[in-house]
Amino acid sequence: MMKLFLLCLLYIQVFSLSPDTLAKQHTDGYVNIAEADTSAGILILVNKDHKLPEGYRPDDLVPIEEAYNRGAMNLLRKEAASAFANMCRRAAKDSITLWNRSAYRSDTVQQELFENAVMRRGLKSAEQFSARPGHSEHQTGLTIDINNVHYSFGNTPEAAWLKEHAHRFGYIERYPQGKENITGYQYEPWHYRYVGKKAATYIYQHKITLEEYHEIIGKQTRKTSR
Repeated sequence: MMKLFLLCLLYIQVFSLSPDTLAKQHTDGYVNIAEADTSAGILILVNKDHKLPEGYRPDDLVPIEEAYNRGAMNLLRKEAASAFANMCRRAAKDSITLWNRSAYRSDTVQQELFENAVMRRGLKSAEQFSARPGHSEHQTGLTIDINNVHYSFGNTPEAAWLKEHAHRFGYIERYPQGKENITGYQYEPWHYRYVGKKAATYIYQHKITLEEYHEIIGKQTRKTSR
């Protein structure tokens, strides 16, 4: 009964706020929401301003190789899963052990996680590290939490290896330190997103986020279309 009461309060808090209140509380997103462009493939942008269609699920999800999985949520899109396995094999040659902790999540699972985060931390705090359903990159099947979902992971040899080498396998550190005002989320050294080698290398070399990359690509497209 208590849980039901808390969930009712959550829904009222999240979905019944006036536009002015939302704009005040969420200066980093959830104000002008566009539908995520699923035609962008592995470069799809999903964040607080871009929401996946309800019930979205990639049609090419496959299990992560068992040797590199320790999580119940063990699905990735086929291309991302293959790249992750290759990255893990290469890391092992450097005595670095990598594994999946959490990969694809449905919007239903994400809703449960978000509600729990709000009940534990409150809405404002929860939205710094937990996405609303439809706004989570995990639902794309292109995102993976690696090894340890604690900030101390950022100080490990595994995290250092990923920072230096992940782009060679098409992965980027999605929520880097110092870019919180752009991504809308706190630093997460364990959260990696597959975008393909070309985009990942560009993002790595220019020290930018996926949001900034999309802005650059958008400007180039608009310029060449004139």
